[in-house]
Amino acid sequence: MFLESKKYTFLGFLAIIIWGTSAIFTRNLSTSIGAYTSAALVNLIGGIVVLGRQMTKKEEFKNWKEVTWKYWPICGILFILYTASSYVSMSIVEKNEAVVTLVLIRFLWPLFTLIFTIPILKAKASKWLIASVSVSMIGIIVAKLGNTIFDLPNFVHNIVSGDDIVGYLMGFVVAISWGLYTNLTKKYVGSFDIDGVGIYMISAAMILGVIALNVNEPRQFSINLILQILYAGVVVGSAANVLWNLSIKKGNMLLVVLISNFLPIISTIMTSLLMGVGITIPIMVGSLLVVVGTMWSKKCFQDNIIGTKYEI
Repeated sequence: MFLESKKYTFLGFLAIIIWGTSAIFTRNLSTSIGAYTSAALVNLIGGIVVLGRQMTKKEEFKNWKEVTWKYWPICGILFILYTASSYVSMSIVEKNEAVVTLVLIRFLWPLFTLIFTIPILKAKASKWLIASVSVSMIGIIVAKLGNTIFDLPNFVHNIVSGDDIVGYLMGFVVAISWGLYTNLTKKYVGSFDIDGVGIYMISAAMILGVIALNVNEPRQFSINLILQILYAGVVVGSAANVLWNLSIKKGNMLLVVLISNFLPIISTIMTSLLMGVGITIPIMVGSLLVVVGTMWSKKCFQDNIIGTKYEI
């Protein structure tokens, strides 16, 4: 039994590592074949895999009609917005160093998920929430500006100008839309064993595919890029979620969830290594501050999360 638990716990670690690699593949695909083209293909493949798996377990379709109709359009729109902004933001930023900062911004989603439990799930947080959120935001600033943060004029100039600012703003759209999606799914689905992500992925593929056909994108396909599309669609989009769910159900859930808090650091390190970007002290300090801020924010909600059995 102990060995079985360790095996499933390891699967959870594997899922975290897979998610940590997702940013680099999103970046490569967005710049090589286009943001909308790559998003459409990845979601099409991932959606087919997810729906195929659901069809083998017919019980997952039994309660679909029991869920409020609001779940499908509202969560569907948020999912598509999240997907589109994930790829478009990666195609906008130009320098590899900017990609690392964007990765940190995208991984603010656990923080926004917690924040949105207040208006959506009526959760209550301690007065320290503002301080904890501020720590994460300071982490983003430190990672982006490094030593120049102490030069106030240069600090302001970097924040309000630059070619990457639109990409960073879209990174916040990624984090915010996923935070809303997570909470509204919890609100609308409740305890029903229903997951509309397969439908959402297919819908996203169709909508983004139509957009791709009407915009000028490079679409420079190669064997390597096709393999990356398959990896992003099958491994990141489907397999990692399956591994995560198995780990949560049969492994050491507390340990796996604890390690998942370090996803910003894990993803930052992996992205930096794969892109050949130096892992600087400001980047690591910024990543650590994001993690500390997120974990502190969870502490602000601890009693409410335990009381409602709501896990981020």
